[in-house]
Amino acid sequence: MRRLAEMSPTATPFQTWEWLSAWRAHSGRRAKLILLVFEEGSKPVGLAPLTVTPGPLRTLSLMGRGGSDYLDLLAAPGYEQQIATGFRDWLLTNKRRWDWLDLPEARPGSIAERVPGSDIWEAETCPYLPLELTWEAQTKAFGKKLRGNLSYYERALGKTYTLALRVATAETLEADMDAFFALHQKRWRGRYMPGAFASERARAFHLAAARGLLEAGALRLHLLDLDGVTQAAIYCFHKSPRTCYYLGGFEPTLAKFSLGTVLTGRAIRHAIEADGAQEFDFLRGDEPYKYRWGALDRKNQRISLVGSPAGRILAAMGKKQLELELALKHRMHAAHGGDKKKP
Repeated sequence: MRRLAEMSPTATPFQTWEWLSAWRAHSGRRAKLILLVFEEGSKPVGLAPLTVTPGPLRTLSLMGRGGSDYLDLLAAPGYEQQIATGFRDWLLTNKRRWDWLDLPEARPGSIAERVPGSDIWEAETCPYLPLELTWEAQTKAFGKKLRGNLSYYERALGKTYTLALRVATAETLEADMDAFFALHQKRWRGRYMPGAFASERARAFHLAAARGLLEAGALRLHLLDLDGVTQAAIYCFHKSPRTCYYLGGFEPTLAKFSLGTVLTGRAIRHAIEADGAQEFDFLRGDEPYKYRWGALDRKNQRISLVGSPAGRILAAMGKKQLELELALKHRMHAAHGGDKKKP
């Protein structure tokens, strides 16, 4: 899996061994797994890590469902269509093992959308920012107002506090993740909502994933310290050619300093200068703050394939549920723009 994920130009951090092994250990322990390996000769060229729900109505999905913004089959470069077709062939010859194939959160151009005979439904919006080659060019693209705000808020913080902007290291990771969890939860508790890290299981999953991604060189946990205390954090991942912004946490009492603006600007700058990223992906959700950076819309897709009469019922229910979820999230984002909440 590691090698295929590294090789694939379409794979995201959510398809890596580091992310999915943490998901399995902390969120998917009860899931029944089916691991399909596609080979050419003795060389693995594709992978489909699947889960199947138990019981009489069996839904096939990809590992990582729930907390992952993008999921897909894995394929070596040049084998994408062969893997999609081979996957469809396996489905046809194993109909007794599934009723409905439900692959949510696939990016446009995914391998999953090439599976012959599948239905494709429009899913969540994932705004993204195409990046310029230099930070100077990027700030010009932001426009005068945002460029001025970035400079103003950093100066204001520097006049009031000893300011430090940094990225988590192996030595600081555990403490930095704890600070990030606390900041994220503090903001959501202020809205009388649970937040993404309310459960110990969720925190354990993300700490394990962060450790693995850091070791693999893919974690970008950006932090802002004021007088030695972490007051803002942005949890990002990098896999060339893009950096993904997963979640943030900010001290609510310091809202006048717009800590989110300062730290997001630094994360974008790091993506350009340190990682050579071509895109800053804000991931799921159409919150207004993303568009202040000039983000463009891209729609995820949900791939559906029916395997039995019972599967038709599951698919109809799934499509209706998707429509209701999108409508609800749109209302939530409108009411609470400026942050985002993961399931």
